[in-house]
Amino acid sequence: MGSAIGAHVVVDAFDKLGADTSMARRGVSEYSTLAGWRASQTAQVAAAGAAAMAVPGAHLLALTADVGFLLHKMSICAWGIGFKLGATVDGKDDLAVILGLWSGALEPDALSVGSAAAGAAAGWIVLNAAYPTYGTAVMAKALAAGAGAGASAVGAKIAGKKSGKLAAKLSKPFLQKIAQKVAVKFSALLGSKAATGAVPLLGALAGAGLNSYFIAKFADAAESYYRAKIRAGG
Repeated sequence: MGSAIGAHVVVDAFDKLGADTSMARRGVSEYSTLAGWRASQTAQVAAAGAAAMAVPGAHLLALTADVGFLLHKMSICAWGIGFKLGATVDGKDDLAVILGLWSGALEPDALSVGSAAAGAAAGWIVLNAAYPTYGTAVMAKALAAGAGAGASAVGAKIAGKKSGKLAAKLSKPFLQKIAQKVAVKFSALLGSKAATGAVPLLGALAGAGLNSYFIAKFADAAESYYRAKIRAGG
């Protein structure tokens, strides 16, 4: 397996993750603290990473499944953080923005989108009246800024569209915008695993460590996102 991942692979993987957050809701309910939930998810991907890299040579065949499991657990971990913090969890809308934050494609100040009630001074009433979730509001703000258009004008243009269709219309171009940076991160992960997995013991240690690092940083991005979402009234 090559060490490079194309941006289209990221978009396809995102589509396959689905928007069912029920597993995260059930899972996080078993933990009394946010730290405990994060530690459990880290332990799971670390164990999977170590197992996938345990046998030099054979590790190359296990990389695809390992990365797929890591992506799945990253989403579950992120949504669980939202539930534990008491935020409204909006599945793919949330996940798209968290991917942007984690990859560095989206700056933290992009999260400064207020609720309709709180955002008058910032000029976001039209945006928040038009967009069904906090995640779509953030996506719209980022896409409008990238296009050089005013966010309020974008909001006014598509106000009144049904929320499900609107979320789909926004998440795809937003994800395509950030997919290249996400792909670079996963390509680096695969390259490191392909190289270190050829060395007995080192491969298993590296597999556990790299997976742990990835999910920890993703969890940090998720926590920042959901705390901002709560402040915005979501």
